[in-house]
Amino acid sequence: MKLNKLHISCLLASAAAVLVSPASVAEETASSAQVARLDTVRVSATRSNISTADSPRSISVISADEIRDHIGSGGLQSLLEQLPGIEFARSGGLGGQLVMRGFNSNTGRTVLAIDGERYRGRSTLQFNMIDPESIERIEIIRGPASSLYGSDAMNGVINIVTRRADVDAGQDFTLAPKLRALQAESGSNMIGGRAELIGGGNGFDILVGAHKRKADDYETPVGTAENSDYDMQGIDLNIGYRPDELSRWELSGRYEDVTTGRAGGLGAAPGYPYIRVREEPIIERYLRLAYESSHAGVMADSFDAAVYRRDFETDIYNRNATSAAATAYAHIKVYSPTVWGGHLTAQKLIGDHALSYGGDFFHESFDGRTRQITRYDADGNLLAQTGWTPMERSSEELSVGVFVNDDWTLNDQWSLSGALRADYVGVKIGSALASETTEQQEAFDGNTDKSYSALTGSFGGVYRVTPTLHLVGNISRGFRAPSGMTMTITSVAGTVTTLPAPELEEETNITTELGMRWYGSNTELSVTAYESRYQDLISLVAVSDSLYQRQNISEATITGLEVDGRSHFGRHWSMNYALTSTHGTDDSSDEPLSYIAPLSGRASLRYDGMGWFGETAVRAYRGKYRIDDSEERRTDSYAIVNLYAGFGLDSLFGSNWQDWKIRTGIENLFDREGRNPVVSEDIDYSNDLVGNPLAEPGRSYMVKLTVDY
Repeated sequence: MKLNKLHISCLLASAAAVLVSPASVAEETASSAQVARLDTVRVSATRSNISTADSPRSISVISADEIRDHIGSGGLQSLLEQLPGIEFARSGGLGGQLVMRGFNSNTGRTVLAIDGERYRGRSTLQFNMIDPESIERIEIIRGPASSLYGSDAMNGVINIVTRRADVDAGQDFTLAPKLRALQAESGSNMIGGRAELIGGGNGFDILVGAHKRKADDYETPVGTAENSDYDMQGIDLNIGYRPDELSRWELSGRYEDVTTGRAGGLGAAPGYPYIRVREEPIIERYLRLAYESSHAGVMADSFDAAVYRRDFETDIYNRNATSAAATAYAHIKVYSPTVWGGHLTAQKLIGDHALSYGGDFFHESFDGRTRQITRYDADGNLLAQTGWTPMERSSEELSVGVFVNDDWTLNDQWSLSGALRADYVGVKIGSALASETTEQQEAFDGNTDKSYSALTGSFGGVYRVTPTLHLVGNISRGFRAPSGMTMTITSVAGTVTTLPAPELEEETNITTELGMRWYGSNTELSVTAYESRYQDLISLVAVSDSLYQRQNISEATITGLEVDGRSHFGRHWSMNYALTSTHGTDDSSDEPLSYIAPLSGRASLRYDGMGWFGETAVRAYRGKYRIDDSEERRTDSYAIVNLYAGFGLDSLFGSNWQDWKIRTGIENLFDREGRNPVVSEDIDYSNDLVGNPLAEPGRSYMVKLTVDY
């Protein structure tokens, strides 16, 4: 059944009638009679010691309990889409990007960080590479954070904090194998699990984990999502050593091997049977050395520093059957980039000022992709095969930035926060290729070096009208310097031919936020309104019938409203909800920005009994009616109902099983068809195809066993 506007409005109004605080900020268990106060939550993503209640930024935290409770095959993206302002642009069973405040993370306007270190190199695929069971918490800043993270943090920052072994450093040294999680899901025959070697002592804490998840093509209410299968495995480690009580060294790393198909979405629409894109495999290698100390001398009360190295190898296989005369098979090797980076952050309390300052850097070396193309006629006869050919020039990028941030508690009513950052970004483009066309050579026109500098800042405050009612405001400037890959790349997922763009200038935006927060004894509510004005927006535009190029062509404005809340009723009942309204306009053409979800909402009702819980959750989207008709169509409104339950095995087998928990669920209970408004499509093909735009999964049964320690 498709929902009309009245149905959606009634659903969201019913959800809004129950004031629920963000699930991401609660630190108490759900059985508590009161809601956890936001001021108990401190996040490292802000690079300061300020609490979320004292920060004017829009901040959420997905806690360890919420990660443990989460079931389903969507991976990290389906966890993050529970928050306001964030949508999941699914492209396969595992794959896809996030859309934060109107822009897809593939465009490089949102920073993903792991333990505070920027994740570079795979903006389209980066969320596929992380095992959710390896995460302690996820910290999200919605809105520009360039004053803290520099280039690319125009829409926000997602910082993933990985798990450590929770041991007494002074104990005798022990190591033991542990089962962390097992899970299964019927809609795609997904099975997965994680095991760890954990322990420590004599100053050490050690956690080494291995994980595996495998799934077939998932089922939708309108058919099988062909080419949506995946196979994910990897190992990760976090080894700490404390030479004394006030300092800690850490060696962490990860090796990931992921094979995934793109059933639809960015770079792959219209999907089966016309386009088939697979990453087979994606390899990531990552190693990081970090140090933190709480006795840093007169210049700082504490500081932390780290250096890291990351590199990738990806083999992309693209089958293009859009022509009746021939089918083309492309094998693309993307055996780069290699990224070096690091940071240093210090913190100092000076009276009522919580000061933090420091800097970070990264160096990205991109070798360019190579490609081999084989073409067959309609009868399967070989027409032609090219040798391995470079697709674009190599490039190097160096980014260096320094920042200072001050959080000032004036009195019991006022808190002010301000940050200032200076950045330098330098790009060097490699020599010309023998395979370059005349158009490509003319596009470079001798431009092989480019540099950018930017000064960004933010200023905001919190005014406590009463202890329970706070008003917040914030204004910030963001910027994005185009990367070397953005300047040199000559295709999008191997399907659209583009010209290099070495003359690109940086994008900038100014964002103003105003909000209200309510901290009641049983209810918390956060309401944030914002406006972001973008200058020199980089867009892919047609320069001829067969060629495209990225250019600084437009200005844009995005406005939005984000509502987040939680309420408790007595000892056992709680409700949560989130509501997001987004409106985007290309000001240079006065046309709507494409692929924006105009209105979405999520609501849940949960009962916590003696050792068990039951939960009903609803996700709803209003149909996309304000569109860029050159590349998208209107969508239908829809709602999906999910049921979840869980209990501790100690209720069955005694206290020795108190750390073992079972979670079960039925997602898309009524098997409703849904096509998320932010998922891309190809309007030259029918939208009745499962992958154009990609349909959401149908009814699926799932179960998950977790072990806490």
